[in-house]
Amino acid sequence: MNDKKKYKISLLGEFIDKSIESEYLIDSLRSSSKITSYTALVIGFIMMLFLVNGYIVDDRTPYFLNIILIRMLVVIISVIIFTVAKKIKEYRNFIYLITFYQAVMVVYYIFVLTQYNPLSYFSVLGLMVITLAIYILPNKIIISQIISIILSILFFIYPIKKIEGLEEYEFYKIIVYQIILLIYCNVNIYWTEFNKRKKFAANSELMDLSVKDPLTGIYNRLKFDDDINKWINLSERYGNPFSIILFDIDGFKDINDKYGHLAGDSVAIKIAETISKSIRDTDIFARWGGDEFVLLLPNTDVQEAENMAERMRECISNNLCDPISNITCSFGVAAYEKNDTTQSLLNKADKLLLQAKASGKDRVVSMDSFTAQD
Repeated sequence: MNDKKKYKISLLGEFIDKSIESEYLIDSLRSSSKITSYTALVIGFIMMLFLVNGYIVDDRTPYFLNIILIRMLVVIISVIIFTVAKKIKEYRNFIYLITFYQAVMVVYYIFVLTQYNPLSYFSVLGLMVITLAIYILPNKIIISQIISIILSILFFIYPIKKIEGLEEYEFYKIIVYQIILLIYCNVNIYWTEFNKRKKFAANSELMDLSVKDPLTGIYNRLKFDDDINKWINLSERYGNPFSIILFDIDGFKDINDKYGHLAGDSVAIKIAETISKSIRDTDIFARWGGDEFVLLLPNTDVQEAENMAERMRECISNNLCDPISNITCSFGVAAYEKNDTTQSLLNKADKLLLQAKASGKDRVVSMDSFTAQD
């Protein structure tokens, strides 16, 4: 998949590629939770002001107690949202939380309007404020759309009819104004989400460039060094096993001399593609340099690594690289042992690779097989 398709954004302001969208959501969780927390705090504070104001001036309504209680409930929920939002670790749970809070705002506003009779034009202003609040919260666009539309429909079905002196033409004008507001909110949130994802895509591409080999598209030596150091630390602390496979292309210099460097590059690319299809998602496959490649196999002992290397050798032998035939590779397989360093582990794999070369090429030599020969 090329980068343009990989980072394509839908009309809902989300990456079409679900794996990329998931990466983005995880990356943005911290900032989104912060926005939600402080938005809830502001809403809770505003509800407190309404609560105080209602206590002073709204005791005339027969449903005064109902209004006070629901405003107190919204204040409590806002405080809970403020506290919980910053602690959520999974984006799915975060979406549930925001959706619940948006629904609370809708229920609160419609309920309060049913308690007053008659209503003033300020209720229309309140509708627009609640709509804006729904779109301020960083929910999925489609969910915010559904909730804001439900709010609008509920408002125009009943509460608006209680506005004193409302003319028919004014009723339709208010509907038009609300539609304009919804269009504005949707365009604004789409543009915001679009730009945030474009920035994320640009940063991801830069990150890829820093850790990917430009010829083959697999990881480079820098990425491999970082990961092997991490796994050495994990093995030292928790005893997690891991192995590495170092291999190179047999007779690569002869290929370059006979067919040219472009042909040699195509062989390296073909081998990288072949191996990439045969390894696990958790494996780290990198170009070590020139015609040398290296694989880091997490949670894999030397016997399992040797079996994998043998399968890789067969895959390479069975794939033709026109116009070159009989492409083979030699493999050295080493497992991490206590007190190994990055350099010592790579040296072991390199010696085993040289042994494979000396034994006739197109073969796998591991620590186990080398020890057995001795």
